[in-house]
Amino acid sequence: MNSDLYKIWLSLITGIGPRKHAALLGEFESAEEVYGASYEELAAVPGVSEANAEVIIKSRDLSAARRVLEESEKRRIRIMTLTDGDYPELLKQIHDPPAVLYIRGSLPDDNLKKAGIIGSRHCSDYGRAITRELSRKLAENNIVVVSGMARGIDSDAHRGAIEAGGLTVAVLGCGPDICYPPENLELMKQISLHGCLLSEYPPGAKPEAGYFPARNRIISGLSHVLVVTEAARRSGTLITVNQALEQGREVMAVPGNINSRLSDGPNELIRDGAGIVTSYQDILHILNINTNEHVQQNNPADLAPDEKVVYDCMAFQPESFENIVDKCGLSAQTVNYILTMLELKGYLLKMPGQRYGKTR
Repeated sequence: MNSDLYKIWLSLITGIGPRKHAALLGEFESAEEVYGASYEELAAVPGVSEANAEVIIKSRDLSAARRVLEESEKRRIRIMTLTDGDYPELLKQIHDPPAVLYIRGSLPDDNLKKAGIIGSRHCSDYGRAITRELSRKLAENNIVVVSGMARGIDSDAHRGAIEAGGLTVAVLGCGPDICYPPENLELMKQISLHGCLLSEYPPGAKPEAGYFPARNRIISGLSHVLVVTEAARRSGTLITVNQALEQGREVMAVPGNINSRLSDGPNELIRDGAGIVTSYQDILHILNINTNEHVQQNNPADLAPDEKVVYDCMAFQPESFENIVDKCGLSAQTVNYILTMLELKGYLLKMPGQRYGKTR
């Protein structure tokens, strides 16, 4: 108990970042020893300046840390620090790993492969459908889906994994007990049951603009591969991509319509050397995971003749029910039934306004 209290205290000191945490905890046996160290002992630690030592001495007050600890216990939030044995190994290897993680739910096993899936908040139906299908398929293959629970692509990445009964991790730009955006309250509950909500910010911390770029390094830091499904050229998504590249992570992207600004980001990433994603199997290949499933993108083998007629008339870009009926030449009643069957089989996604798009 006291151990967590002193670790929280150290993490709350302004200006003492992760690398200085690591230096201090490498020199002293515990955060409690840091708390009791003299100015001279602190200033003698490599990487810790005299100004840092002075700040630490002046911050010897456990009241704020005690409040965080009490709130964490009340909300069943686990506290994990950089020196704990089960701290995620991948995350530990980045330049500036979080000194403390606040975890609501169960952090997936460190031995499982993890894929970050990210994209624009203002996404298209195509982007949503592709994201959901990829995350669903990855989860079915025991890949943990990591994202940021933001509106748009992030939310659909989590939903796809949950629909498959898989695991997902949401990295938040606020405390793990704060729902942002507020409409994701139900999704937040589901994530905590199918993985965890994770943050470097303590319970009660409200979302702030500067928190989100900082949390992006954790999304990529936790992931073996980072996948961009849809994003504009000047997008916050590309900040995460740059951090992933600095961390030595594989970056992949889903190609899109060259006339859509939401595909500018992925298309340019592919042009600049990112791996191209035309199927979830492309991601599995990067992760060195073999699957015996044979994917037939254009001619699925398990479709009845009428189902194949309707499927072949459809596109990945969502279109209206009326357009599909006109194309395939079947009755509206028959098409409506077939679309329902294709949706159940996972070959299409139904959009608002009775529009449908292929998922594979």
